[in-house]
Amino acid sequence: MKFIRGKWAAATALGVVLGAGMVGQASATVYGLGYVDIYGLKVTFSPIAGGTGPGLFTFDTNADAALNGSVDPTSGAANCGDFFPGSAGCTVSPTSVPPVLSGTVQNAPPVGPALSVRSEDSYVKFGNAVGAGNYSNSEAGIIDAALLADPATKVQAISESNLVTASNAQATSSAGSNTTLNLLFTGGVGMLSIEFMADVDVRAEVTGGDIGLARASSSASFRLVQNGATLASWAPNGSFTADFCGGGLTCTIVDSSTSLNSTASSTGLPNSTAGLGGKYRIDVTGLSDGDFELALSTSTSTSLIRRQVVPVPGTLMLVGTGLLLGARAVRRRKS
Repeated sequence: MKFIRGKWAAATALGVVLGAGMVGQASATVYGLGYVDIYGLKVTFSPIAGGTGPGLFTFDTNADAALNGSVDPTSGAANCGDFFPGSAGCTVSPTSVPPVLSGTVQNAPPVGPALSVRSEDSYVKFGNAVGAGNYSNSEAGIIDAALLADPATKVQAISESNLVTASNAQATSSAGSNTTLNLLFTGGVGMLSIEFMADVDVRAEVTGGDIGLARASSSASFRLVQNGATLASWAPNGSFTADFCGGGLTCTIVDSSTSLNSTASSTGLPNSTAGLGGKYRIDVTGLSDGDFELALSTSTSTSLIRRQVVPVPGTLMLVGTGLLLGARAVRRRKS
């Protein structure tokens, strides 16, 4: 009997160990987050002698999400346009005050329980805590889209995905604006300034061993164009320099140390870029009278792959051995 019990105990212990291994694999996650929030946006130009100022503007947002190749069937796109200071058609999200330009929130068809479902105009971060489940979603919005001299103007975009048992996920979001300007400066030479605050959060993490790859990103850029030619462009990255400043212009940057243009990737340990409340500003001086076009854009993305863990031959042999030992112990106990 001692021998029988010993064999039974060994088989039981082996089953427990194998079961624990399977639970560990099931709880392993591949996670990605891209988030950017631009607020307190002000666009000013001086010294002004005349001109019509802001003219035609357009705003657009878009979001997409996929999980295991299945996409949200609704459209995540929205756009509007008018002549400043009008806002015809720019209130398309009835759930938010102040008005928001935002397409339908994107939630990819769930795999398993739909535990983390994003609601309209929500930018909450679900994370990869136990119980978050498989999900992939995104949202983008332009809030109180007046753009000029309105600190309430806010642009948000988020993409977030998590894999527990699912094999792949992708999510993207974007928001942008384009505004025409007719400017006459005192003395014929002037300055245009863009300033705002921003929060950014980009994360990639793989837990539970080398089971997959996670990538996430955020971006924000500003461009000033005249007669089809770019005069100045800036993608805030913590370097305190503009990407391009031509035509004899001078570009002065006030930059946070946290880049709004970040990419994180991981096959294991967390990799992240995050910053709260950073201040960003660009002054473009030396502008001459004329017509201009100001473009602002921001975007986020996630891309995840999870390797499906299957038993290797050695593991299968161990499982078989455990079952045989268990069967022998049962037969001897009965005898």
